[in-house]
Amino acid sequence: MTSRKPISIRCNRLNPRCDKCEAVGAECTYLPRKQRSAKQSAIPDKDVLSEILRRLDRLEDHCMIDQDVEHPADAYRSMSTDSDNAASTSIVLPHGSKSPPPVRGVVHIMLSGLRDESTRSLLRSNVFCHLDNVWSRFFENEKCIQAVEAALVEIAQVEIAQVENTTVTEVHALSGIPKETASKWINTYYDTYQFEGFRIPFERSFMLSISDLLDSPHVQFDSTIQVVYYNVLFQGLLLDPEPYPKRGGIIQFLCRKCMGLTETWVSQIRNTPADLFAAFFMMSMALESCNSELSWKILGHACTIARALGYFSVDADHPMHGNLSTLIDGPSNPEIEVEKNRKRFEFWHLLRTDCLFRLSFGKPALIPEGSWAVNFPDPSITGVDDESTRFVQIHFLASMRLTLVLLRYLDLVSVEQGLATPQYDETMDGLIKEVQTIMSDWTPEELLTTTTNRTDTWFCVDILFSSYKMLIVFYQSKKCNQSSQFLPYHTVDIARRSLQMSQSIMSSTPHPYWGISLILLHQFIPLFIVSMDMIGSPERHDVEADLAVVTWFSQFVETASQERGELKSLSTILEAMALASRNAKVGSQ
Repeated sequence: MTSRKPISIRCNRLNPRCDKCEAVGAECTYLPRKQRSAKQSAIPDKDVLSEILRRLDRLEDHCMIDQDVEHPADAYRSMSTDSDNAASTSIVLPHGSKSPPPVRGVVHIMLSGLRDESTRSLLRSNVFCHLDNVWSRFFENEKCIQAVEAALVEIAQVEIAQVENTTVTEVHALSGIPKETASKWINTYYDTYQFEGFRIPFERSFMLSISDLLDSPHVQFDSTIQVVYYNVLFQGLLLDPEPYPKRGGIIQFLCRKCMGLTETWVSQIRNTPADLFAAFFMMSMALESCNSELSWKILGHACTIARALGYFSVDADHPMHGNLSTLIDGPSNPEIEVEKNRKRFEFWHLLRTDCLFRLSFGKPALIPEGSWAVNFPDPSITGVDDESTRFVQIHFLASMRLTLVLLRYLDLVSVEQGLATPQYDETMDGLIKEVQTIMSDWTPEELLTTTTNRTDTWFCVDILFSSYKMLIVFYQSKKCNQSSQFLPYHTVDIARRSLQMSQSIMSSTPHPYWGISLILLHQFIPLFIVSMDMIGSPERHDVEADLAVVTWFSQFVETASQERGELKSLSTILEAMALASRNAKVGSQ
């Protein structure tokens, strides 16, 4: 640019005359732009992605990108890069003890293969936090790292090819559900689950009227009622054995509807039974949407409401709180006792959920020791045994026994010096034996063969898979296994049984929708254990059977993610594990 007088305004290169030069009356000329030089050396097409990934890895190492982690150390491991610029994973376990010296690990490779930081953050909080409980030097096995690295590159190449060579068809969610279908699902829900514990605070007739009134411009429902309504529809859909051609679109519609209402509902939440019930529903719905952070926050709201409604102090005037004992000289009014039993029942499930979040997602306790005074309820709530509530009662008793064992484990690992005692592994063996005794006493696998509806089946499934997961965590938490170059036989065997049983149940149910939350809460650890064992030591067992079950779960999540984009990152991780396992099998032949 040249001008008749010096100016301090930089040319903004608009043609034929830039507006800055025009504003000051200056002549505006340009030197011709230099053409970008052609590539000095072309990289073969098949190696382009690999080269990009290698360069990005070097850049990340140089910038120490993975140190920028927002998650607290007491919640789950922090990802970092070592000061020597070597890609590494530094593990901070929930109880505060450090893993072996930082080395490049499988988790780092998986997260580095995903460039979107929001996706990486979602996976840290929903998926990889599970591994704090089963960490082993085995996951730093170079063979595992190379196999996962190659699988991620292959997946990325396939996705790039799909984008370049195909037209992406957008999946449109439904705009609503027919009134007849909505009424059917509401009736299914009320007919199936008539139990005093977690009894819905709205009458059936009111729920049935909502579908007619939603379209009325003269009627507005608050967010709490809408959250409950759409969750009841969702539960009714899950209980309905009939096939629906647009089932995936319906699930997408209901999940997004509920998630879209969440912000407004939380901002208006009050300490009412209706809001407590909405919180119970939305904890599950948030997990179904692969959002454990939101689910945990809603659990916090549920605890606040329950505390305000007296759920934490049902037996505050009695010294036996927290025990299996019941009140001998309780109130003579049966209605009052039923109400107390209902609160006790719901409180203990809140406590169990708090423990599950502590174990699965590394969260701090929302219900600390000493903050409650609640006896165990009569599991029938009313004191009247009914065959229709048999599985509800079994589930309560078995799951609460497991919760008490889990509380002991969480207390043990939360005390750093507890890990240094020579009795630590003996204590873990005792916890393992208790879980095995619970499984032996209640035989959930046998109970599964006697269920006649999906609700009872779910109760048995929850006991079974909770037990499997706790056994895996306890075996892997023993000091003798944490630093091993191999996964213990018991850990791998239980993980395999968990996956096989889960696949059998999910495959044999007509028109099932078991959901993503089942995999997030119960099956991710088994999937990771079995996959890594196949990659690291394929000669130790029948790889074909393990590969088949891991592939099945990968395809299950892939199908779900086709209609729900928020599940795509979870699908990518499972696909990478299945592909790496398959490639390792081929390479060993």
